Amino acid sequence: MMDYAAARELVRLRYELRRLVVERPAGADAAARTILLRIEALVASDAEEAATVDPEIARWQVSLTTG
Repeated sequence: MMDYAAARELVRLRYELRRLVVERPAGADAAARTILLRIEALVASDAEEAATVDPEIARWQVSLTTG
C-alpha cells in the first residue's frame, strides 16, 4: 500500500500531467512522458494502485501521440 507522501505525489503528478496536456507549453510532450515514467515508478510497488493507474497511463500516452 502506498504511503501518504507517495499518494500525494501521485495526485500532484496527475494534476501536472493534465495541465501539460491542456496548455501544451513548449516541451510539454517530453515533460509529460517524464511524469508518466514517474507515475509508473510510484505505483510499481502497489499492485492495486498499478491496476488503477495502468489504463490511465495508456490513455495519456494516446493523447500525447494524437495531441
